Parts: sequence; C-alpha cells; structure tokens
Amino acid sequence: MESAWVLHRRPYRETSALVEVLTAQGRQRCVIRGRGRDALLSPFVPLMVELGPVRDLRTLKSIEAIGPAIALDGRQLFCGLYINELCVRLLPEQDPNPSLLSDYSQALVQLKRGHIESTLREFELQLLAALGFSWSVAHLSDGTPVEAEAHYWVHPETGPRLAAAGASDAFLGSTLCQVQAREFSSPAVLNAAKRLNRARLQSLLGTKPLQSRQLLKGIRQ
Repeated sequence: MESAWVLHRRPYRETSALVEVLTAQGRQRCVIRGRGRDALLSPFVPLMVELGPVRDLRTLKSIEAIGPAIALDGRQLFCGLYINELCVRLLPEQDPNPSLLSDYSQALVQLKRGHIESTLREFELQLLAALGFSWSVAHLSDGTPVEAEAHYWVHPETGPRLAAAGASDAFLGSTLCQVQAREFSSPAVLNAAKRLNRARLQSLLGTKPLQSRQLLKGIRQ
C-alpha cells in the first residue's frame, strides 16, 4: 500500500466511484467498486491505498485512513479545493513525483493554520516546477540577472524582458528577485507572485475556468 490523497471523485454506475488520487507515483485515475459513497473518498483525508495494475482505468483495491481528516472550512476549504483542481487539471497521469506529494500534504497543514496566500503561492510554484515551468523570474532568457531598480514585463513562457520605467503591468526587478527567493513576507511580493503564477498557470489551463476559483469569488462577494 502507498500514501495517497483523494483529489476528486464522482459516481460511477450504481454503487461505484471514479476517483482521482495523488500518490508518490503521480496522479492516478481509478475506479472503486461497491464503495462509491465511502466517507474515506472525501478530500483531505490522509490515506493508504492499494491500486491494481496500470491499465486504462486502474482499480482502487483497498483504502484506509492513517489519520484524521484535515478540517478546512470557509476560505481554507475553497483554497484546498483549488489546489486539488489544479492537480487534476494539470498533472499527467502516472508521472511519479514523490516531492509533490509531500508539498501537497504540507500545503493542507498550512492552510489549516490559516497561512493562505503564502501557502497557495508556494504550492503553485512547486506544481509549476513539477510541470517543467521552473525557469527563474529573476533572470533574463540569456541568464543575465534582473536589475533591482529596473522594470520588467514577464512572459508566462519565456520570462522577464526589460520594460520602460512605470510601464503598465511591469514588475520591479527587486520584487522579481523576492518572488524567486520565495520571500513572501510583503503583501506586494505576494501580489506579484499571484500575478506571475496565474499567468503561467493560465497558459497551461487554457480557456476553461477553474470551478474552485469561481466558488471562491462567490464567497467574497
């Protein structure tokens, strides 16, 4: 058996469920038969699972909790659903990434403690790195470091390029350096990281909106 978290489930036939789980071996899409309403299939419950052989649709053979559910509510809950949806939408199936499983677990703990914005930015960066988007926002495409007092536009696929001072949507070089170092103590740096991450994620997500983001907007209104 291996450690896992449920990312999403939906009914399958009368008593079964299709389940997306995150394991050290990556995102796994599987079916569990006869236990479609099992409470263990809820998000944010730390699990041990046994999966059947790799096929078009794997079987979730057994499942057991290894601890209490991480109780998220309000904004914390919607943010947890957001990182789940990112994983389902973006992670390729059966692509091993043990460190991302650890990052995900830590993100849930930090959300529970109320560290919302910095936790989301950290996890987005870790997910982007797992997807191959780990280039530095503190360096130009030729490897030259950005200058602290200069302004830069940042393309979601190619990185920073010099902009005129005060240009629309440009970032100060010192802010880009803090984002790269994950120094999220400043609201301005957190906001810059949010803008940068969202642009990079959007280039991967395409035009289909994230349902969790729409729900979060709803509770803010």
